[in-house]
Amino acid sequence: MPLIVIFVAIIIIFLILTVIILSQPQVGESTFDYSRNFSLLSSSEKAFLETLDALFGDNIRVFAKVRLADLLRITPHQKNEAARAALAEIDATTVDFVLCNPKDLSIIGVIDLQDKLHSPDAGYLDDDSIDKAAATAQLPIVRLPAQLHYNKEEIAKILETGLKLQEHVAPRPQTGEYGNCPSCGEPLILLKAKYGDNIGKYFLGCSNYPECKYLSLLNEKELHAARVS
Repeated sequence: MPLIVIFVAIIIIFLILTVIILSQPQVGESTFDYSRNFSLLSSSEKAFLETLDALFGDNIRVFAKVRLADLLRITPHQKNEAARAALAEIDATTVDFVLCNPKDLSIIGVIDLQDKLHSPDAGYLDDDSIDKAAATAQLPIVRLPAQLHYNKEEIAKILETGLKLQEHVAPRPQTGEYGNCPSCGEPLILLKAKYGDNIGKYFLGCSNYPECKYLSLLNEKELHAARVS
């Protein structure tokens, strides 16, 4: 066989191998396409979050989709294989909602919604394992069935029992003579404009001013009712 033929064959093989190598994904390079999820929460989770917001307002800070590794740690600190496996499990496992004190973000407790169709994948902790870990760490946890509609009063009772919320939630201000501010919950007071386009007219304003600037102009009927009350 002529040397030129051998040389050409070697060149062709080299080019083919180069193409094959270059077509392989590089280390750390993703071979997947990604698309954005529509929402962080499912419909039942969003409905439950709205219920929590209506119950607590600014008295409790609610976080959603929190890693168990942000709530628990393994003590004493270990670096063996079993500890690494346990850390990987709590790092991969999330809980639905975490209630915190708004002042210092100290953890009050955990709420997990139970979906009958959901079963944990390998590498994630199941509910029993989560409950055992939480009990060991003295982390209160409440489990509720996932629904599209929630009864606020029933949820309040369940959470009060399971998480002892009265120890953490500041008492709401008492209802004022003219009701409470719809923005912040503080008592409303009757005000009379002393200048401007509305001079002489009456308003209901928030007693928490200037932190809250809620103001509502009263019509004659509302003014009469306010004075009578």
